[in-house]
Amino acid sequence: MSSEGVYTPRERLVLWAVAILSFVGLNGAFLVTLVRQPEAIATVMGNPLAGAFVVEALVLAPVLGYLLHRWGVTRDRWGWFVVLSLVGSIGFALPVVVLLRPGRLAPATISHRAANRST
Repeated sequence: MSSEGVYTPRERLVLWAVAILSFVGLNGAFLVTLVRQPEAIATVMGNPLAGAFVVEALVLAPVLGYLLHRWGVTRDRWGWFVVLSLVGSIGFALPVVVLLRPGRLAPATISHRAANRST
């Protein structure tokens, strides 16, 4: 990734693959378990270690959303990252907000601007 935020086709492919696998795989496993073994959720939530991971994810999602916005990685408000994290997972939300960032400069525009800066 360049400093301007333009991704190569290979990087975009990997990021989309991570997003899709996280959404379908992780969420799919969760939903199948929820439907087939609803008592498993109560068991997991009764486990202090699992509860710690859940709390950590709920605390870090807004923090990471804020930092992504603050660092200029995304122009969306931090709340969209949190919503996507809750709908999917952080593994889904992170690639989506990075790849669907509005106002990202096209490679030709970046090359033109970079050339103007160096002169």
